[in-house]
Amino acid sequence: MTHEDNTMADPTLVELFQAQAARTPDAVAVHSGGRELDYAGLNRRANLLAHRLLSRGIGPEDVVGVRLPRSADLLVALLGVLKTGAAYVPVDADCPAGRLAYIVEDTGLRLMLVPDGEDTGAAGDGPLTVPVPAEVDAAEAAGALAHDPTDADRPAPLTARNLAYVIYTSGSTGRPKGVTVQHDTLVRYLEFARAAYPGLADSALLHSPVAFDLTVTALYGPLLQGGRVCVGSLDREPEPGTAAGRPAFVKATPSHLPLLTALPAELSPTGELVVGGEMLIGDVVERWRKTHPGATVVNEYGPTEATVGCCVFSLAPDDPAEPGATPIGRPTPGTELHVLDERLNPVPAGTEGELYIAGGQVARGYLGRPGLTAERFVAAPGGGRMYRTGDIARMRPDGNLEYLGRTDDQVKIRGYRIELGEVTSVMAAQAGVRQAAVIAREDAAGDRYLAGYVVPEDGDAPDPAGLRESVARLLPPYMVPSAVVVVGALPLTSNGKLDKDALPEPPAADAPTGAAPRSEAEVRLCALYAEVLGLPAVHLDDDFFSRGGDSLRAARLATKARRAGWTFGLRDVLELRTPRALAAYAPEAPAEGALS
Repeated sequence: MTHEDNTMADPTLVELFQAQAARTPDAVAVHSGGRELDYAGLNRRANLLAHRLLSRGIGPEDVVGVRLPRSADLLVALLGVLKTGAAYVPVDADCPAGRLAYIVEDTGLRLMLVPDGEDTGAAGDGPLTVPVPAEVDAAEAAGALAHDPTDADRPAPLTARNLAYVIYTSGSTGRPKGVTVQHDTLVRYLEFARAAYPGLADSALLHSPVAFDLTVTALYGPLLQGGRVCVGSLDREPEPGTAAGRPAFVKATPSHLPLLTALPAELSPTGELVVGGEMLIGDVVERWRKTHPGATVVNEYGPTEATVGCCVFSLAPDDPAEPGATPIGRPTPGTELHVLDERLNPVPAGTEGELYIAGGQVARGYLGRPGLTAERFVAAPGGGRMYRTGDIARMRPDGNLEYLGRTDDQVKIRGYRIELGEVTSVMAAQAGVRQAAVIAREDAAGDRYLAGYVVPEDGDAPDPAGLRESVARLLPPYMVPSAVVVVGALPLTSNGKLDKDALPEPPAADAPTGAAPRSEAEVRLCALYAEVLGLPAVHLDDDFFSRGGDSLRAARLATKARRAGWTFGLRDVLELRTPRALAAYAPEAPAEGALS
């Protein structure tokens, strides 16, 4: 399956952004926390930072770590690195120390850009940390160079074949792997996005972590055509006075849709809602569209190794969503998609096979992993390379592709790609653990979560809560099992493989002791908490998040409460947290039977 494209993307992302900044210097480039920065200001601050980095010897094919929260300073940092010709390695602010140390060692990072307030300088053998706002302000005060860097300023010329970023994904061997993406493949994707998503020329909501490549669209799509990047969050309602108006473009995972449905309309797009990262179910789309008509919904498929998104299926406002799984659609320009059998032969339409991706968006490979790169990036029919996704797909009679699942132990939870082998290896390495297994399960509400199972060493009795804490020091939050169960042995099938179906359901959390509800509102709120959290009982002072809640369940709680007659919203759940506090804030008890 091929989508022909007659253009070649030769410019770098840096050149495209600088050309846009020259065309619209006074247009707002980024809105963050009630403050705005225009294109001229963003470009100048990125130039000041770039020249400071160049003075430290940074240049093409170098890598620079970036660990800043979503903000105007984040955009300054990313663009500043790219202007030197180097590639950036994004690191989430909550990245555990163990994983951060691995990324630093694997990349050989010698410099990390951070926010103000962090210790500067090298810590032990770690990279030099440079606070971005302070570095830029110091350069400005010193009258430092602020022109667009050229190859005369760089240690070597910058070309479209140079690296733009390295994003780490979960690895099946227990080691994360860095996907290396060049300027040419990144620009090819962004050229597609600019044409396919007109809302990017207006405004886009930047809400997801920069270490998640889904974020690339909202991060750079607006900046190449005079649009506005609006920094926000889907974890809470916008603070009064900080919103930049309703965005035209939002990109999220299917798991975000319940949140968008519950949150105020200011966070839902007027133009395009692009979803990716996991299977999209039509019923979930329809629930959002009932309250947000008029937007186009796009199911965008693409692993990090194929540069953000390489296959799309669009639903115009009047198009009905199919029940069940939504197709992933057709390839982006210049991309070839092949559904192949085990011998790399094409399978007939309607037959399942493994999906391979070829064309102009295929990444360079894995950083410092030539063996793994050769295993996953293989020769394509007719020449070139193609990426072996491990995804099972089939072609429908109408020419659209359907995603059917995985060939291995990789799972997707809220859009994050998780190799169960990596989580298992970390759990198995903990003190007192002889064997470990990790699987994905579904709770009563249909939400997927990770469950861990450990067999203790003889004479040991590992504490599940302690194991979770140990794992959380080494893995990001989305990879930490929600439940850990101690078992005497791991069940096996007749051929000696793990029998996942025989693993026991994690027991419901024991209800802690606490104050019992007294008023009718308190009783009903405790019951509603228990229903949403899937617990046998909840006491009056139980903290929503301590009992297993998260932002998605908070949105579900707020929606159910509003339908039942209460007046509080998602922000109140996130801030007040306990049934007692919510009952005091909104004491009106709904009518009997309203909590159905």
